[in-house]
Amino acid sequence: MIDGNVNDFVDNLYYGTEMYFVFKERKYFIQGWVKDSVHYLVLDYDYETECYNSNDPNSNTYLWEFSSGDSQECVDAFLNAPLWDGKTFYEVEDSITWSDP
Repeated sequence: MIDGNVNDFVDNLYYGTEMYFVFKERKYFIQGWVKDSVHYLVLDYDYETECYNSNDPNSNTYLWEFSSGDSQECVDAFLNAPLWDGKTFYEVEDSITWSDP
């Protein structure tokens, strides 16, 4: 991971910390929260620098989302999802830049 420690990044996923990062010149954010004992983790574009993925800017859709009663399951789902040109997070983490908002 460029400009950050990959272990710190992954640790922050468990806390739902809102984080921004760049992959192939596109800026993303990931964040999580807990509501009614359910853990949520969502990934989307940083809308201050990117166009909306949907024709409806008020849409509540995300590029990727996962929910579970277990935060470990949410983090594992993100790390193992082939979101990055068909590859997983750890397969491309050396090309990801951890950035400020």
